[in-house]
Amino acid sequence: MKTTPIWLFDLDNTLHRADGGVFQLINQKMTAYLSAHLHLSLAAASALREKYWHEYGATLAGLQKHHPHIDIMDFLRQSHPDDEIRAALVAEVGLPEYLQQIQGDKVIFSNGPSFYVQTVLQELNITHCFNAIFGCDDFGLLYKPAISSYQFVCQRLNIQAWQCIMVDDSAANLRPAKDLGMTTVWFGKNAHHLPFVDFIAKDMADLARLTIFQAA
Repeated sequence: MKTTPIWLFDLDNTLHRADGGVFQLINQKMTAYLSAHLHLSLAAASALREKYWHEYGATLAGLQKHHPHIDIMDFLRQSHPDDEIRAALVAEVGLPEYLQQIQGDKVIFSNGPSFYVQTVLQELNITHCFNAIFGCDDFGLLYKPAISSYQFVCQRLNIQAWQCIMVDDSAANLRPAKDLGMTTVWFGKNAHHLPFVDFIAKDMADLARLTIFQAA
């Protein structure tokens, strides 16, 4: 009997090269928002954004903790402008073809807001490749690596963690996945073996070649 996996895919720097321009755009927009709403200089706002990202794993987490008056969804919408995001996207080479080669249900599990995820998938023409899409606003504005976000996705999909293969460019996001019993794949050119990493994939071709679940 063959076990069919459920692939949980990160989005940024996994399915597209966010470092190619999207992250720079988002960071600029976040900085401008913080500057305007917290009455800071652009330099101070940029430093605060980076501080929150390093301390909490997401700028929005710092805002939630220290600036509860900020409308988080407004912050996310203003910092993820649809048209500019589309123009800045750089897809992984051969993405649609490689996704079709990967057997099993495929799900997006992203720290980005769901409307941003949908924009990226539409622009890359890969929406049809995925059975479900989860952004941070789908699970109470939580984010990886908070273990409750992984548990939420499993609950929503009505699956067990051991059925999942988590693919992410961030090793920090793979540790809780492994703790829950997921198979983990560290994606990207800097990936290497760690105790909580089961497989590495330098690119989409590597990922498509992985045969993780065999016939029992």
